[in-house]
Amino acid sequence: MDNNISYSRVYVTPDLSLVVKRFTDADAGIYRCHGKDGQEKEDKYNYRIEPILKDIDGEFVEKGNITEWERYRETYLWPVTMRFAVSKMMDLTEIREEGVILQAVSEWSPWSSCKQCINNHGVKTSKGYCRLKRNINLTMIERNDSIIIRFFRRSPMLPCKSVLLQSEFPSVSRVVRYLPEFILTDICKKCPLVKKRKKSKKFRYAKQYVLAEGSHLTVSCPESSVTSQVTWKKDTLILKKGTRLSFRRKDNEPRLVVDTFSTLYLTDVSSDEQGNYTCYVDNVNMMRLKIVVVSKTRLLTQAFFRHLGYLGFIIFLTSLCYCAGVIMACRQRDKFQSLLQDNSLEE
Repeated sequence: MDNNISYSRVYVTPDLSLVVKRFTDADAGIYRCHGKDGQEKEDKYNYRIEPILKDIDGEFVEKGNITEWERYRETYLWPVTMRFAVSKMMDLTEIREEGVILQAVSEWSPWSSCKQCINNHGVKTSKGYCRLKRNINLTMIERNDSIIIRFFRRSPMLPCKSVLLQSEFPSVSRVVRYLPEFILTDICKKCPLVKKRKKSKKFRYAKQYVLAEGSHLTVSCPESSVTSQVTWKKDTLILKKGTRLSFRRKDNEPRLVVDTFSTLYLTDVSSDEQGNYTCYVDNVNMMRLKIVVVSKTRLLTQAFFRHLGYLGFIIFLTSLCYCAGVIMACRQRDKFQSLLQDNSLEE
């Protein structure tokens, strides 16, 4: 071990957690930890760390209640135990002659919390791990110190898929390594109280941009500073700082960038870049940004019809005023002098 943690493969963290990197067979064994001075008896724990074989075709697990476990034990565990007791294989015979009795058993994990609750009734589970348990005749331990005694004396209960078991006693390993494990289910009544989820806080800012294809956009997250922890997301995807992304299948050129100052850049946008963008400042919901990208043809067409509507309104208003003036002039035509009367008066 080195004083620099980054150089050590096995070390203890400041919060007293044991870390083993690149675990090997040499790391197998019993690890002991205890409390501070004077607490060795009260706070004392032993952990046995054992390497196991990888599952080639996936893990095979049986599941059921206590009755189905009894059937599982009679089908898988009991025949293996009987084989260890009566088999005439050379390795198994030598193990028995050394006073070692082997049994295939299940080692149960603690019960899980009550799940799948309906009307305060649910289901709890406990996993039974396949283990190879040994019992050694005490008189043989005192008389003999063979390899078999030394191996099983330090390993009172081995995983059925133990790597050490395969290397020392491959014939025993072949018998137990493919035994399935069992998940025991039982009815429970103590269902945990389900807290109602609080509605997520609304974003302080909400914006929407409608962009034409090929446009560019630059957006900064409000109320952020150089020291703020800013996070950008597109829909559910986290946009990491300094990473260039492209959402187009045929074009891998990056169109979206979040720089080191947490500013969002969109360049030469298309429909692949549209969506919901959100930014968070120090885990606070700050801004929700909706970006809609439309084609230039559609945008020009919309602008044309919009201005055509403005022109039609102006023509309609002008025509209305003209017609109103004509009507008023017709109603008040007696107040106007005729052109003939004007000429006679001039003569």
